[in-house]
Amino acid sequence: MTRQLIPNLEQEKVIELMCEVLELSDRSEQNVIEVIEKVGIEALFNSVDVLEIEEDEKDRIKALKEVIETKAKSIALMEGGL
Repeated sequence: MTRQLIPNLEQEKVIELMCEVLELSDRSEQNVIEVIEKVGIEALFNSVDVLEIEEDEKDRIKALKEVIETKAKSIALMEGGL
């Protein structure tokens, strides 16, 4: 049980930090957190356009997704993947 709580707490901190970095409004932050809790972060990134948040906030989420994907590709290349 304790082992499961630690990752959940860390995930909550990461989500909170992500929302802070993205400068989401309180309403948008709550919306994003609810979506992540229901369907996960990957689904959030894949369905940004249907979120009920401001367009500039959607753009910032898309930019974060692009940064994450670029970094993942870079790591994969360094590890001999792809």
